Amino acid sequence: MVLAAAAALMVTLVTCLQLLYLESLRIRARELPALQFFRETLEAKIGLTTEQGALRFSVVKHVGMLVTGCLLLAITAQSASVAEAIAAACLLAAAFVVIGIHIVPQIVYRKSSGRGLLPLAPLFRAVAWLARPLTFGIEFVDSLFELGHSEQTSEQTRPEEHIEALISAGEEEGIIEEGDRELIQSVVAFGDKTVREVMTPRPRIVAISQDATLEELRQLVISEQYSRIPAFEHDIDCIVGFVHVRDMFEVGEEQRSQRKVREIMRPIRAIPESKAVNDLLKEMQEEGAHMAVVVDEYGSTGGIVTLEDMVEEIVGEIHDEHEPSRDFRQEPDGSYVISGSFDVSRLENLLDFHPHNEPESTTAGGLVTEWLGHVPVAGEETERDGIFVTVLAANGRRVDQLRVAKAAPK
Repeated sequence: MVLAAAAALMVTLVTCLQLLYLESLRIRARELPALQFFRETLEAKIGLTTEQGALRFSVVKHVGMLVTGCLLLAITAQSASVAEAIAAACLLAAAFVVIGIHIVPQIVYRKSSGRGLLPLAPLFRAVAWLARPLTFGIEFVDSLFELGHSEQTSEQTRPEEHIEALISAGEEEGIIEEGDRELIQSVVAFGDKTVREVMTPRPRIVAISQDATLEELRQLVISEQYSRIPAFEHDIDCIVGFVHVRDMFEVGEEQRSQRKVREIMRPIRAIPESKAVNDLLKEMQEEGAHMAVVVDEYGSTGGIVTLEDMVEEIVGEIHDEHEPSRDFRQEPDGSYVISGSFDVSRLENLLDFHPHNEPESTTAGGLVTEWLGHVPVAGEETERDGIFVTVLAANGRRVDQLRVAKAAPK
């Protein structure tokens, strides 16, 4: 009886320790005093990594449960028939599992500081050493498996897959809420984007000549409702700076018709289309800049990029009081009317659009032109990759408006 009680006590203590190891492996565990003490003090005293401790004490626990069960059966068999002995042993084992394996370890983990386990650290270290032969085979096979598949795994597994796994685990643990997944995915995707994907393209640039008067600038500001406007010399391929409306309004009304834009113009930096967005964002933050001109490989203006453009890639479209609340319109039949400059990546949210081949175009109008092989005219239609597209407006050089809808199932 004493031997069985000692075995049961040992299994209970080992289970308490195993629970602490397992909780340490969780992405986010409740920071209870016992777990904090274990991480800061007790784990180092035992001298095992978290993975090693979880494995070894799990093996010890299950072997101990088996030994305890056999001892209980041997004790009950001394004073009863075989059937009665088995029944009694099962009842005692069930009581032991409930109390010693579940209730007591949870009480130690949740209600105590865990310091009571510190004097037992030498005992736990000895038990772990004795259990090493039992786990050696498992650890050896695991190391062989990792050695044989590490190279293959590193080639096949993309970083995005690891991040997706972490996000899913975070959702299961309750760390990440449903709405946070899209934000995290946007941040991850942000690191892979280039300036060309986020800039305002050349046809949509609102700019003014540096030789224009401030009164002309005022009228343009009222018409377009922008606070920063690029200024060019000769034509838009030679953007030499930008003007801030605040500087304009600091000039008296009576002087605006005589003074020129170049007098209040601020410098603007030029960047290549291929520049990584995250690098540009960091540089603009350090410099306190809000706008940059994007040039292509030939030195021509490809577009304009602002801090707002880059932030929108993470948090979604930002509309001020002068902009419409949405840049798309849903029709009663479930289709959407969008502009030709609508970002292709946003079609995924609208229509669950996943192209089979990564398109070179970044806008919906450019995508349709890429699919058709020519600039379409109003009324042209095409179906591809699960969506049906109708061109509503085009000017012979670009697509201005489209209707997109999910393709009918075939």
